[in-house]
Amino acid sequence: MKNTHDRLDLLGTFIKIGESGSLSKAARLLGTTQPTVSRRLLELERLLGCKLAIRNTANFSLTDEGRSLLAEAHDLTDRWSGLSQRLLGGQSRPEGTLRVIGPSGYGTGFLTDAVTDLRAAHPQVRVELTLTDRVVDLAASGAECWVCVGEVRDPALVSRPLGRMERVLIATPELLKRIGPVTLARLPQLPCVGLVPYVTGNVRLIDRGGHSRIVALDTPTRTDNLLASYRAVLNGAGIGAAAPWMCHEDMQAGRLKRVLPNWWLEPIGISVALPPGLYRPARVTAFIEALRARMHALPGFRPASS
Repeated sequence: MKNTHDRLDLLGTFIKIGESGSLSKAARLLGTTQPTVSRRLLELERLLGCKLAIRNTANFSLTDEGRSLLAEAHDLTDRWSGLSQRLLGGQSRPEGTLRVIGPSGYGTGFLTDAVTDLRAAHPQVRVELTLTDRVVDLAASGAECWVCVGEVRDPALVSRPLGRMERVLIATPELLKRIGPVTLARLPQLPCVGLVPYVTGNVRLIDRGGHSRIVALDTPTRTDNLLASYRAVLNGAGIGAAAPWMCHEDMQAGRLKRVLPNWWLEPIGISVALPPGLYRPARVTAFIEALRARMHALPGFRPASS
């Protein structure tokens, strides 16, 4: 036979033959015909390369090989049944170990909140959360999903857009007092904290009316880590960029102020990248829904259209 499912069918037929001691009785139990049962027995014998039963018009009996197979067949089919039920259960209800990769800045915020929500709703799910700001080889990592900032460039991955994150310019009151009024014309001459590759070199600023301006930034301090760039801004190293969810509390407390309040940086996309394939464990779907719920509550987040 060509596949495991066929072989298990043959084993199931053989169990009925062996237990009933008759091809005709086995056929009645299986709801099929005696010729069909006889043909399946022949196929199994050809597959295994041995005689399993001696049969003629008067008598039917299993060979030594047949009796040996009958003793093992129940265990084989029971183990397959248990395995298939467990795997099917993983498709229908969240369980098992979820391996997630995400950016470090989000990982200490709403990404961890989503993991906590998932565990609270489905305690049987275990989570391994890896945080990195580098491009990930998802297949080599063994993870089931990767929360990405910006475009998913690997065409082999399945990308599910979550939405776009608003970003604003911020600085400490002390720095703004020292450097004076900030205007679009002066911005290229003022110190900024760069976040590679999103806030460095030329950036696009957009006003409420949708008009945009390309502005060159001077970034004497730059990093590829969101938390490090934000810390540098809090330390007064320069004007920086942040999503409202990240700087909201510091702005309310007066530790930061909005710079150029009528302008925003171009919003940045957030996606979940998944390995290719049609079937997803229920734990992955449940995590994405938990992540969507957390992100929808964030100030400045624009959900993707369904």
